[in-house]
Amino acid sequence: MSRANNTPLLLGAGAIGLLVLAAAASPSGRRAAKQLEERVESFVTDWIPTLLRKTSQHEGNFWSVQENKDGNGVSYGILQWTQKSGSLGGLLRAMADADPSEFARIFGPSWRKVLDVTARASMEPVDGVALWAGDWVGRFAKAGRLPIFQEVQTRVAIASDYMSGAIEIARLLGVRSERAMTMYYNRTVHQGASGALGPAKRLAAWYAEDPTRRPAEPKDVLAQYAWTCASKFRRTTPPARRNYNDDGNIWWSPVATEWSELGIGNHRVRRVAVSGVWHALTGPPSKPWSLYDLITKRSSDILTDPTLRDAPVDLGVAKLAG
Repeated sequence: MSRANNTPLLLGAGAIGLLVLAAAASPSGRRAAKQLEERVESFVTDWIPTLLRKTSQHEGNFWSVQENKDGNGVSYGILQWTQKSGSLGGLLRAMADADPSEFARIFGPSWRKVLDVTARASMEPVDGVALWAGDWVGRFAKAGRLPIFQEVQTRVAIASDYMSGAIEIARLLGVRSERAMTMYYNRTVHQGASGALGPAKRLAAWYAEDPTRRPAEPKDVLAQYAWTCASKFRRTTPPARRNYNDDGNIWWSPVATEWSELGIGNHRVRRVAVSGVWHALTGPPSKPWSLYDLITKRSSDILTDPTLRDAPVDLGVAKLAG
C-alpha cells in the first residue's frame, strides 16, 4: 500500500459536486445528475470527500499501480482495488461500461480478456504477461489519468461495500462523526467489509453485556475499536504454525519493537521495545510490514488528526450515493 499525494479531484469537490460527478459517469447518469443534486441538497455535509481524501492518502492516486507486492496481483487506484479479491474486476467493468471505446483503446485488443480474468479474480496472465508486469502497468496508469475513469473510481468508492460496511459499523458502535466514518472506512478498505465488521460486532456485544464498559468519550470508543481490529494480528504466545493464512502471504514473525497499544485517553502511539511478541507480516519477504503496526499507527493518526471533526454527520448522503 503506497502513500500518495492528495488528488486534485478529491481535494476540490464538495459533497454535492462529488455525488453529481459520480452520477454523471454514464450518459444515463448525466441525465439524472440534476435530480440527484436536488435530492441531496438538504443533506449537505462534506464528510464524504474528506473520508475519500484521507483514505486515498494511504492508498494511492487514481493512476497508482501496485505490482503484486503482497500476493494480491494488481492493486490499482485511489483505494488500491485488488485483482485477487475481485474488487479490481468490478471497478474495471464499471470503467468499461462508462466509456467502452476509451477502455478498449487503452487496454488494447485483449480488453475483453482483461475484464474476464479480473471478473473471476484470477491471477492468470493476459497475452502471456501478468497484469502487474510489462505494458499492462502503463495501461492501468494511463486509464487512471482520464477524468471519465477518475469519476468511475469516485463513484465506485462511494457506492461500495466499503461504504455500506462503514455505515453498519457506525450503527453498531453509535459513533458517526467525520473522524469515526474516516476510521471505519479506512478499516473496511484495508481489512474488507466483513473483516472490519467482525471487531465492531464483538465490541458492541461486549458493551451490551455490561454497559459500564463503554467509554464516555466517543474517541475512546474508536480507540477500542481500532485496537480490536489490530489485536488479531498480534500475539504473545508462539503460533502453532508460521503461516497466518492458507495462502501463505501473511505469516507470523517475532518482533523487537511495535507501536504502543491504543488505550482510553491515549490516542497517540509511540514506538516501544517488546519481547515475546509476534506480529502478522505481509508484503515482499525482503521488506515485509506488520499489519498490527499499520493498523495501530494509521488509527492513531486518524484519532489525533486536528482537521477531522467530531460532531455527528448525516449518513443520508452516503445512502443516496449508493
